[in-house]
Amino acid sequence: MSKNLADHFLKNANPKNFLFEIETGKKRNFLEIKKNVKSLSKKKILKKKKISVILPNGIDYVEFFLTCQFLGILFHPIPYFTSQTEINKILKFFKPDLVITDRKDLNFLKKNFNIQNILSIKNSKSGSLTMKKIKYNQPASMYNSSGTTGDPKGILYSYENIYVLAKAISEDFKFTEKDNHLALLPLGHTASLNYNLLPSLYCGSSMFISKGFQFLASNFFKVLKKYNITYTQIVPTILLHVNKLNIKKVKIEKLRYIGCGSSYLPIESQKEFIKKYGIKVANLYGLSETGPSHIDNPESKQWKPGSIGVPLSVNKCKISSDGELMIKGKTVFVDYYNNKKLYKKTVRGGWFYTGDYGKFRNKKFYFIDRKKDLIIKGGINIFPSEIENIIYKVKDVSECVAFSKINQLKDEEVAVAIVKRNKNINENQLKKKLIEICIKNLSKHKIPNHFYFIKKIPKTASNKLMRRKIKDKFNQ
Repeated sequence: MSKNLADHFLKNANPKNFLFEIETGKKRNFLEIKKNVKSLSKKKILKKKKISVILPNGIDYVEFFLTCQFLGILFHPIPYFTSQTEINKILKFFKPDLVITDRKDLNFLKKNFNIQNILSIKNSKSGSLTMKKIKYNQPASMYNSSGTTGDPKGILYSYENIYVLAKAISEDFKFTEKDNHLALLPLGHTASLNYNLLPSLYCGSSMFISKGFQFLASNFFKVLKKYNITYTQIVPTILLHVNKLNIKKVKIEKLRYIGCGSSYLPIESQKEFIKKYGIKVANLYGLSETGPSHIDNPESKQWKPGSIGVPLSVNKCKISSDGELMIKGKTVFVDYYNNKKLYKKTVRGGWFYTGDYGKFRNKKFYFIDRKKDLIIKGGINIFPSEIENIIYKVKDVSECVAFSKINQLKDEEVAVAIVKRNKNINENQLKKKLIEICIKNLSKHKIPNHFYFIKKIPKTASNKLMRRKIKDKFNQ
């Protein structure tokens, strides 16, 4: 059995299935993809050890991913809309042998890095196909992450990690070659890679690729129906946006359910989506270090929203003595790039310490909150999610973020930043509603001391809410 996903795909490529770009209409079946990967693998310019890829969602992206897997090149994806400053910082940290991008605004980096566009690579000289032996525990991909300092952190994922994860997701989620995936999150981010690309390549199922949710917007459900999509992956900020759309219940025959992950999913918003559109939403959990580690299957009997479900069949999960979720299994990453000290700190006895609080109840696991986001008021621990779940009960709230605000005595208080569902809502009346519902549902010490109404909450390139940025803004 091969433990290289590219080998598996190239051996089993089915010409009936394909990749399709929604915005351009470009389509390539899997035999054409296989031919192109073999052609790219002969390019002398790609005989490198480390390659960074900054490309928009599309077929070319998938072909370069497969080529790197096939040749044993360390593949380093960077989300396409990442800022120039951040990209420069990441590249200085990683020091790639080659950067593949079509972004002309990154030409200023050519003095320090070997930057090439797709066309120049395809037109470059070819040689013979020389294969090197790949050790399956060696790094295959490096994913970007950052700690509380914002410094780059490279998560090294091995060939075995990728193959085992692709196989486990396909089997546990019951994906087959008959599925139609919609990939709309940035392929430079692990969510779309893990939940759409990997199972599509493993099963040989067709994948429809969008440049991003902003290109689908109000046509989201029409796209799901038109292309007979069976599964797609979104993030909570997209779900919150779709909840605001003035669309009635839709019937999408082939869609099994929608997966939602990458950050905290408010249960009230999850329930609102299900009730409004009649489509079930799975609350999916995992980190870049583990890949998707759990499955919350809405197709199972007596399913209810709220939990993150059970571990994938290849994983084990338990709760530490202080309430931290811990993961063990063949999908746990192999190292941090140039940071063995951090790896030894977070992986102990084979268990990866996630930095997330969780609980186990009725044979299922529940995510509570990030450890680093904990609010400590008067010596009492308060989870931001507790506050946010109550705030989201008020329909006039579009988005919210709870955080700690330091008072003059250097103690922490509870604060909430809120985006109104529409600009005409009276803030004083809304604040009164929020205080009333908090008094009714929360202990006295958890009731927010501060309510801030803002136009929008800053988000990352992968649409995660930037809680830290909000916290810093209101603690100046």
